[in-house]
Amino acid sequence: MMLEKIIENFILNFKKYLYAVLGLICGVLLVQYGLLKTIFILLLMVIGYKLGDRDFQNKLKKQILNRLKE
Repeated sequence: MMLEKIIENFILNFKKYLYAVLGLICGVLLVQYGLLKTIFILLLMVIGYKLGDRDFQNKLKKQILNRLKE
């Protein structure tokens, strides 16, 4: 009964929890490493996210093949 309420609350407020965790991670990075290193780490995370996206991978492959044909 109590577990069902916790799971329901988590599902309904998933974005709140996600952004709270992301804020915590960014805060810890800023305190631990400073602004420039944190920006660098976040930039690498975004690049990794984009490279892991299938649509982005397919577009990148097409662009590379088109440039090699030219």
